[in-house]
Amino acid sequence: MNIPEQDVPSDWVLETFSLRRKELRTMVDEGFISPFRREGKEFYDSTAIKTIAFILVLKRQMGVNMAGIEIILHLKKQIHWHISQTKKMTRSSDQ
Repeated sequence: MNIPEQDVPSDWVLETFSLRRKELRTMVDEGFISPFRREGKEFYDSTAIKTIAFILVLKRQMGVNMAGIEIILHLKKQIHWHISQTKKMTRSSDQ
């Protein structure tokens, strides 16, 4: 799937991922994604779209429940942080 670069409305997300509104709302309520409002509509950026796609792979293809998804997303965030810190340290030691 190609992730759109522009922000997309919630209707696009629901249709593209074959989601029910309740499922999308659960992702928001759990703090996994954060929509924003524009012109009275709810929109999602490319980061949220990538997170939704990742969650759906975990849920639909791997059978991971919401508690497991929360842990995996937290670990993923920590890994990305550690990678960025390692890159910063490597850059500063190269100078």
